[in-house]
Amino acid sequence: METTSLPGRGLVAAVIRSIGFRHDGAHDLVGDGLYLDLRAALRNPADDPQMRFRTGLDGDVYAHVLATPGAREVIARTAVQLRVLVDEMPVGHLVRLTVACQGGRHRSVAVAEAVGRRVWAAWDGAHGVDIEHHHIDHPVLGVRSHRPSRRIGPASSDSVRSGSASPRA
Repeated sequence: METTSLPGRGLVAAVIRSIGFRHDGAHDLVGDGLYLDLRAALRNPADDPQMRFRTGLDGDVYAHVLATPGAREVIARTAVQLRVLVDEMPVGHLVRLTVACQGGRHRSVAVAEAVGRRVWAAWDGAHGVDIEHHHIDHPVLGVRSHRPSRRIGPASSDSVRSGSASPRA
């Protein structure tokens, strides 16, 4: 696991987890808080041989994910939802966001970083944000036959639901 910590003047208020849904134990990481499933929402950089063995922390992979149609809107909408939840929680309680894709190395990593940085910037550093990449160091998964893709556009909120956290140059 690799972690990005964005320190704040106060306590850490949000923990964002990126996961690869096809890895053993991934379901156990989806619990309380928000859940964002990107498997059918964004282009998979792993389909590009030049990006396959890299991660969403690499600048060009990060840019590729964010250039996917609808990605910036999903990130903006998710960041707003996360901030609203933090505002509703008593001080000292964490709000969690889990961002999932197939393997947890590309899409979920880039989007988790983008949401975390957006939220942290909106708070002007008042609260800390931790971004945990649970499967970033796992082996690249084998190619699987794809289901027909359902792209999530800016007007849809199907990819985000409520349940019971830096790119390299």
